[in-house]
Amino acid sequence: MSRIRDAARAASAAAAAGLLLAGCGIKTTGVVESGAPAEVEVRPEEGSADSLVYFLTPDSRLVATHSGYSAPGVQVALFRLLVGPGERERASGLRTALPPVDLALAGTTTVEGPADDVIEVRLPINVAGLTDLARRQVVCTAVANAASHVEARLRGPDTVLAPEPCRTGRL
Repeated sequence: MSRIRDAARAASAAAAAGLLLAGCGIKTTGVVESGAPAEVEVRPEEGSADSLVYFLTPDSRLVATHSGYSAPGVQVALFRLLVGPGERERASGLRTALPPVDLALAGTTTVEGPADDVIEVRLPINVAGLTDLARRQVVCTAVANAASHVEARLRGPDTVLAPEPCRTGRL
């Protein structure tokens, strides 16, 4: 009897090992793309003494960072944007699509409105030739720091662009 039991145990163990090796019949697959990450509207916390500035990640996504300045507001945030990413931000891989702007010139940026849910951002740089990413950096920085939900119209020495909302997704 013990021989039969030993043989049955051995056969049972072999069958279990075979099942484990065979798996459950699910075939392996490669990486499955699931789409772009969700887009969310980012605004400074109410009562916050900081502004948000939009820079670009290495893969050209807009990301909001704190300005690092104690004074909140659209003009402060836009000044910080035109100055460009700081040392820590650059070390993190953040960059800007905006052309370099002199500090004194960056300080001449003004914001008017809102009027009819649009703020006008007067920049000291030409806006007609800005890339889509550069425009979106300015628009999202202005809109994120506005007191109400608005769109932004960019005005430069060369032209005035149509108002647009903040679009933070990747191109």
